[in-house]
Amino acid sequence: MKTPIILFAPFVAVVFTLLSPAPSRADVIHVSGDTYAAIAYSEKTGKWGYGYNYSTRRGAEAEALRKCTADDAKIVTWVHNGFCALAVGEKVAWGIGYTYGDGASSRTAKLTAINECKKRSSTAKLLLCICSYDVTPEVFDK
Repeated sequence: MKTPIILFAPFVAVVFTLLSPAPSRADVIHVSGDTYAAIAYSEKTGKWGYGYNYSTRRGAEAEALRKCTADDAKIVTWVHNGFCALAVGEKVAWGIGYTYGDGASSRTAKLTAINECKKRSSTAKLLLCICSYDVTPEVFDK
């Protein structure tokens, strides 16, 4: 007796869903608050700093500048309810990426930062990606 394929379809869907890798908590956000993040960068020294989970843009930027500690530090990106990322390349080349609002993803911010940096350099290395919410920052170069 042949078993109709249609009976197995729900089973296969459940198994596929259980075995598929789930995105981590920080990959995609759904807006449920009102938070800011910012990244500061020094072209002269290569130092950087960040602030996240602040209720104001000013607070996030002040923390980023405080952590950077370079005389020429400047805010290179900030975000409201989303992600921002910084990539660096050869010499003083750098690029930023950001994404915000419902469905914002860290992947989009990271890829944009790398692509922006590659417009000014043949290489690009991701330094960090932060979320404006209370999510542990991804730091790729310490």
